[in-house]
Amino acid sequence: MEDEAARETIAELQRAREEERALRLEAEGLAEALLRFTEPGTFAETLARIVEATARTAGAAAGLVIDFEGADGRVVASTDPRLSSTAWRRGPAFDRALAGRPVASFDLAQLAEWQRQPASVLERCGSALHAPLQAGPARALLVLTHPARAYFDGRHVSLVRRLLPAAAQALARARAEEELARARELAHEREIQEKLTLIEHQRAAMRALSVPILEVWSRILCVPVIGSMDEERCGHLMERLLAAVNATRARAVVIDVTGLDRMEANALTLFLRVAAAVRLLGSACVLAGIGPEVARELAREGVAWGDITTHRRLHDALRTLLSARGRR
Repeated sequence: MEDEAARETIAELQRAREEERALRLEAEGLAEALLRFTEPGTFAETLARIVEATARTAGAAAGLVIDFEGADGRVVASTDPRLSSTAWRRGPAFDRALAGRPVASFDLAQLAEWQRQPASVLERCGSALHAPLQAGPARALLVLTHPARAYFDGRHVSLVRRLLPAAAQALARARAEEELARARELAHEREIQEKLTLIEHQRAAMRALSVPILEVWSRILCVPVIGSMDEERCGHLMERLLAAVNATRARAVVIDVTGLDRMEANALTLFLRVAAAVRLLGSACVLAGIGPEVARELAREGVAWGDITTHRRLHDALRTLLSARGRR
């Protein structure tokens, strides 16, 4: 009896370790996708990164975005060049997804939208996940494919649903940057005041979009910060982050500063202020992306770290938080 109980205990511990590893890998995959979303670039470049990162995170063989601005759909981004020239028409499966719900389709040969595709396409695509993508004013559809039938399940749907808001935010930021550049190019002397006002409004919109927040796992938020940090941007971050913490009842927040242009004492002071506000709501807040050189420089300047926990890499922070979750 004791041997049997011991074997059951060992099996249970093994299952718990496997579950913890799966949770960590999924959270790391979501965080890596989010970091790809936030890289600077044009609208088209951002869209291509979103398709590639989402497909990789979901384990899909290929991904594409179909724009339904006109009567027929056209592919505006694809990880598979063979799918770039395909033409599409809307049908029941696409309409369900465009209405706002990601849908997993187990057998594409049974869908009217896919039956119109040539055999060479259906041979490579057995199942798909269709999801709505907010890509500006156009109604766009994000499609992930896999050769196997019934590959996508509820876990994939949940994962993609969590990435969609961050993807829409990244696309809105890229479009705002392009419009800002065009506004600067079109500015004339007699219109300069009007254009400057427009530019300031667009800058404000970009600041609000510059720090995406993603729930990488249940009640764990990740915030990648790129560029530079000042008082105004810190205020936007604090306002949006506290609202997200309250809405998700987050138990932990990871602020990843790997993408900052530089980490100076005043920037760290701003992050400490954000961390203190998060803790007042009952959530833990850790800082990731602090390397040895930055740590030595900040120590030389006599920065008071307080009780904030720091990690060198985002993966280390997620591993620690998910391990703590497993022990509860």
